[in-house]
Amino acid sequence: MRIPVFLALTLPLLIAVPARAQEKSKSKFPILVVNMRRIIDETDEGKEFVARLNQEMAAEKQRLSDEAMKLQEEVKRLREAKIGDRTPEYYKELEKAMETQARLEMDKNLFLAKKGDELSRATHQLLLGAQQEARTVMRERGAEIVLLTKTGPFEVASDQDFQQELVMRRVLCCSDEVDVTDEVIRRMNEWYRENKRAERPPPRKSEGAAKPAEAPAKE
Repeated sequence: MRIPVFLALTLPLLIAVPARAQEKSKSKFPILVVNMRRIIDETDEGKEFVARLNQEMAAEKQRLSDEAMKLQEEVKRLREAKIGDRTPEYYKELEKAMETQARLEMDKNLFLAKKGDELSRATHQLLLGAQQEARTVMRERGAEIVLLTKTGPFEVASDQDFQQELVMRRVLCCSDEVDVTDEVIRRMNEWYRENKRAERPPPRKSEGAAKPAEAPAKE
């Protein structure tokens, strides 16, 4: 039996449609990149945290500097004391100055330790936010993976810069079209504007996080 001409022309088109649809579902760029340095520097959340951290560090630095200057004047006065004036009261003042000096050093180290922990927690939250929004962009574009990388020109002025380039630059070069940092920043800023004043902002979900157990179905 012969197939009518119009059916013979139509069948190849019908067969080709699923293949074309499948091609459209795949991204032109299966690999996307996000620049984490820009996430820290340019998101509202990152900028607000860095500004607050700098303000607190400047205030603490000024406090320690003021106390150190007073201590320096006190130590100078004690050192210039004559042997005959070095009474038991003198040694009590010297002991107090030495204790103050030790306390200032302890205050500085404790402050730096606390701020270092705050920085680690804030960076972790930014990383989770970038991951959450990048995953959405990845799915919308039909991509398969998002690399966290450093992009832009090489900046090697010292051995430390060279080491950072080796560690942070996972992509040697890429097209601007695969860099979705701007879109991730926009999405993170929207999330932050909506949730920053919330008493309990919704937790950001990490890739591979355990899903809540489903309630058993009722019979």
